[in-house]
This record gives sequence, C-alpha cells and structure tokens, in this order.
Amino acid sequence: MRIATISLLTAALAACGATLPPPNTEWAEANNDVGKAEAGGAPDVPEAKLHLALAQEDLQKSKELINQDNRRAASLVAVARAEAQLALSIARAQKAQAAARQAQDELQKAKKGGAQ
Repeated sequence: MRIATISLLTAALAACGATLPPPNTEWAEANNDVGKAEAGGAPDVPEAKLHLALAQEDLQKSKELINQDNRRAASLVAVARAEAQLALSIARAQKAQAAARQAQDELQKAKKGGAQ
C-alpha cells in the first residue's frame, strides 16, 4: 500500500509540470534575443560570449523539457532570455567604451596638432 501511494504521488508531481502549457511563445522570444545578441557582437566580447553560450545551453535544455516538464522548461527559457539580454548589453557597452576611447585619442591628437 505504501509503495502504491508513493508511486501515485510521484506520478502526480511529475504530471504537474506537464499540465502547464508549453512555453513555445516564450521560447521563440528567447531564441530571438539570442539572435540579437549574436548580431550585436556578443561572440566577439569574451564576457558576453560566456553569457551567450549559457543562454544557448539553457534554450537547448528547455527545448528538450517542453511537454515533459513545462514548468522547468519555462524557468530555463526565462533564464536563457535574461542571459541573452545580458550578453547583448555587455557587447554594446564594450563597443561604446571602445568608441569613447577612440574619440578621446582623436581629440588628443587634434589638440597636439592644433598646438603646434
């Protein structure tokens, strides 16, 4: 009797994740965010590249879980989306810093050239 009860509870708990609708729309949005991060230069910035890889890994795991454990899949999709957005932000910040350094260098050169 005890084993049957435990088995029934285990099956019920496992089914809880599958009763949620699959996070297909959220997965597509997260996948789109990964694409934006890739296009935004994340693969070229080491720290951003790490977050991009984490996002891709979480997306892959979530795809495998859809329709088996939708609760866990949705959670992984949310994390993947955050990682992808962070990767894009880091890449953009790196580009902005590089542009600012270049502008400062050009300003210094112009000042030196004008002082002569």
